[in-house]
Amino acid sequence: MRRGPDVRRLITTVLAVVVLGACSSPPVASPTAAALATTPPSSEATFSASPSIAPTIAPSVGPSPTPAIGTLDVYPPGAAVEVAVKELNLRTKPSTSAKRVAVLNRGNVLVISPNDNISFGFGPVSRNGYTWYPVAVTEYRNGTLPPLPVLPTDPVNRTGPPLSGWVAANDGETPYLSPLAPRCPVVVDLQSVQGMLAAERLACFGAPITLAGTYGCPGCGGVIVGTYKPDWLATPVEFDFLSVNPADRIGPLAVRFAPDGPSRPSAGTRVSVVVHLDDSRSTKCSMIDGEGASAITVDKRTAVLYCRERLVVEQVQSMGPDPSFPPF
Repeated sequence: MRRGPDVRRLITTVLAVVVLGACSSPPVASPTAAALATTPPSSEATFSASPSIAPTIAPSVGPSPTPAIGTLDVYPPGAAVEVAVKELNLRTKPSTSAKRVAVLNRGNVLVISPNDNISFGFGPVSRNGYTWYPVAVTEYRNGTLPPLPVLPTDPVNRTGPPLSGWVAANDGETPYLSPLAPRCPVVVDLQSVQGMLAAERLACFGAPITLAGTYGCPGCGGVIVGTYKPDWLATPVEFDFLSVNPADRIGPLAVRFAPDGPSRPSAGTRVSVVVHLDDSRSTKCSMIDGEGASAITVDKRTAVLYCRERLVVEQVQSMGPDPSFPPF
């Protein structure tokens, strides 16, 4: 499998069939290009006299946040942002000459790519005087995402292709996007944590957490072309899923097993795992997406953040087979 910044795809094709096919939650309606289109701006962003809408969501009382997450100079993968200008172009590629997909409006909530096995590329990309990011457009507006109930709503539509593309985040001086505060759950369990965005987990969990679920992904397989170091932490391919109810849906939350860590349990086993984010080896991460002339070196800051967001297993306790686990 191969992907450049202009190609929309799930990170692992075979995996996408399994995960999306197993998902029975109701579809999340994504805005259409027609619904978002207005008079096309003459530049990437247009402004109005009214001030930008500031984010209104505050983190829930709960886990302590990871230090310094709010001082980053790039948007982390899986971060929620709000359009902070009157109009903003959504394009097929990070270029002012690329085809315009839609015109987004102030208050539209976007998710920076990638997030939990859904990828449209990696940012930031500097071109034409702008800093670009690939994003998925959500159905939410005005700085709000759904709260984290027992069975959370996923901000990124997993039952069909979400509206996606590249947006200019700034022109070197003026920001066009505004970050949303993370939704930190009061109750930390698999049901809540899987409903969070990847950047929210990094922001919320400054200490190890314990999650219980069913391990494994029946029939999953596939490869991705590129160079990811260290491979076990940096590769975008994920098969080590934890599921609340595997008969209903596999994943979407995945964990990582370090070479010197505990062994993987058997597929279909109910487990309790202690995991941590912000692994110390994340600072060594590097990512080259693709190969040959089309290879793209991912910004080092983004590669490190992607690795910091992975859930690395410290301990595994097996609790027997799950009879609801689908057969291969």
